[in-house]
Amino acid sequence: MSNRRPCVSVFMDVEDPIHLLADDAALELAEVFDRARVRGSFCVTGEKCRVLLRRGREDVVEALRKHCLGLHTDTHSRHPTTMERLADLPFGQGCKAALEAERPGFESFVSAFGRPPAFWGGAGNTWAPEITDALKALGIPAYAYALTQVPEHQVHRFNGVLAFPQHVSVSEAEWADDDLASAAAERVFAALRERAGAWTGLFVGHPTRFRFPSFWDGAFFGGQTAPNFESLEPVAPELYDRARGNLARFLVRLREAAAIEGLDDVTPTLERWIPAGEGERRFFREQTPLALHAAARWPVHRPDLRADGIVEKTLALESTLEVEG
Repeated sequence: MSNRRPCVSVFMDVEDPIHLLADDAALELAEVFDRARVRGSFCVTGEKCRVLLRRGREDVVEALRKHCLGLHTDTHSRHPTTMERLADLPFGQGCKAALEAERPGFESFVSAFGRPPAFWGGAGNTWAPEITDALKALGIPAYAYALTQVPEHQVHRFNGVLAFPQHVSVSEAEWADDDLASAAAERVFAALRERAGAWTGLFVGHPTRFRFPSFWDGAFFGGQTAPNFESLEPVAPELYDRARGNLARFLVRLREAAAIEGLDDVTPTLERWIPAGEGERRFFREQTPLALHAAARWPVHRPDLRADGIVEKTLALESTLEVEG
């Protein structure tokens, strides 16, 4: 990919099915992107699609529809998660299970937005290689937040599916503090300079966490399967306004410094692929298990979850690894 300016995709995750204010936050943050003339890449769960339609929030759906949209799994933190479901299954059986798990979310997404997802993004970095077979069956060409690892965190292909890593992120708490937001912006621009024009994946938060001090899914932590949700108290309105304002100013500055593209705009530009070389495959063998084991420690997961089986199945597909030629 050759751009004179850095190419960036800006991600947010839209997932909270519990709090009504989270619906409003998704709408209002989509409007922040619109006013900044930035097309975002929003990951939306199948459950969130169903909830928005059930609540009659066509305004939220329409606000999101203007942006690049991906499927953020069907039910995010509800057990079994992607890793919990697939960790101990043989690959062939796991492919069937992955497709069964993701098809309802795909169908809900299409019902809400009238188009298929441009990509799939794992919830809490939940992933297993069978997901790639499910994506091919559903016609989804790419996955974001890739745990498959290649040197310099390049975009790559794995098992015939485009893989987009996350390179840099800014937390909601940083946006809510002027000094932290300024420091975070400089961290982003330093990362862009370091990547010297390569595509960069930038994560800027969850709408629900702009509005609430903690995650909506705490009741699922530690593998809990019968959670009782407690409504969270929202942050003070001035903190919410400050966070949105800092994000808005950052997006305008980013637009002036980089070419901001939805992931669906980037995908068609990636046309020439070659098999990974030995150095790239060695990096993949060494670093991908570390990423997978780290993902298994997501607080939502049951405490006894182990990624060993997922690692083994992933490394068995090493020969499918491709890089840009």
